[in-house]
Amino acid sequence: MRNSISIGLLACFLLVGCSKSEQNDSKAVSKSTSEQKETAQKQEKKLDPKIVMKKVQAFYDEGNYRAAFPLLNQLHAQKICPPAGYALRAQILDHSGLTSQAISSLTLALTKEKDRAEWHNMLGLLLVKIKKLPMAQQAFTKAVEIDPKFSKAYNNRGLMYIAMQEFGTAINDFNEAIQTSPKYVDAYNNRGYAYLEMGNYSKAIENFTRSVTLQPDYVKGYNNRGFALIKMGNSEQAIEDFTKAIELSPYTVKHYLHRRDAYLAIKNEEAAREDLKQAQWVQGLLLISNKITRDDENAELFVERAKHFLSAKQYDKALEDVAHALKEDKTLAEAYTTKARVQFEQGEYQPAIASCNEALKLGDSFQASSLRGDIYLAIGKVDEAIADFEAVQRFDSEVAKAFWQRADIRKEKGDAAGAKSDRATALKLDPQIEQRIIK
Repeated sequence: MRNSISIGLLACFLLVGCSKSEQNDSKAVSKSTSEQKETAQKQEKKLDPKIVMKKVQAFYDEGNYRAAFPLLNQLHAQKICPPAGYALRAQILDHSGLTSQAISSLTLALTKEKDRAEWHNMLGLLLVKIKKLPMAQQAFTKAVEIDPKFSKAYNNRGLMYIAMQEFGTAINDFNEAIQTSPKYVDAYNNRGYAYLEMGNYSKAIENFTRSVTLQPDYVKGYNNRGFALIKMGNSEQAIEDFTKAIELSPYTVKHYLHRRDAYLAIKNEEAAREDLKQAQWVQGLLLISNKITRDDENAELFVERAKHFLSAKQYDKALEDVAHALKEDKTLAEAYTTKARVQFEQGEYQPAIASCNEALKLGDSFQASSLRGDIYLAIGKVDEAIADFEAVQRFDSEVAKAFWQRADIRKEKGDAAGAKSDRATALKLDPQIEQRIIK
């Protein structure tokens, strides 16, 4: 379980639960329920809690919650689960989105061992997630009473005071955290945030600067310092900080929006529009990624995200998602068409044609033939391009270009009638074709 609260998440009082691998979601608990019942029925003799806990810890350390959770429930059923087992069980439950059950399990651990400061801190984090802030504050206070040098608990309690608008008291807690851990980057950042909320921008910048000095890749420090710089009227320097934050965390919407505000402050409206556009793109990406998280075997969702990456010319990521889609479903024609589009834009024409051919075998006639026509046109195979365009009844400026080029070829070969016919077709599809080609 993480031992500090993110300022960005504090606004909606949400925390990430465990710090273990996030490959397992609520399936860790839901899928284990029937398994544990079946295992419990077969379990006749008393378990050895020490042996079982070693297995549980090993499974937990590797992020295999589906294996760890049933073992913990067996110990619980036999009423021999040690306090540490209930603490691990709480973290798995929290990771699975079952925060209330996690609190119950951790409370059981604390009834057996009342003086575990880290568990009281953990309880505080869980209580924050269900918006029980006064109770969370009490838990953090208990943690520092047990261990007066528990810097993370001071930091977390300080964030509680920020949430309650008690900024001076929050700063006192961050001071305690920093005194105990002089290189505590989060505490410097959070103290800076408290000063920012108080309107003391110079002290805020001082603390944010300290955080990025201690940890040069500390994204929150750059973002928050940029925000403070805008407040002080130094928008150009703020742009540098937001740019650094974007470089370190390119899929965070707020960084683009903050830099947009800075660009607007210096009247650079074009750059501001680009940042708004990029923020919207990132938001779209996050929406698709969230769908994938909930349904990670859906090949069509991976194709959808591949297209989204393609729209931003992030070809490597697009191809990764296409590969994942085809791993889930080798018969998905749209995956091959998307792959062909990426290959085409990268100038890999023959592989792109091969991908279109695969899509056509699976029935994607319009998209694959249309794209293959574009590829043929790009490599000078005009007859093949026109054949594909006509097969799918496509008529646009690119098709006009194909007929115009074939008119030139026919004219050179002495086919005046064919050249005239193609020229007329091109002009019918695009009356401005001649000017556009000359340009």
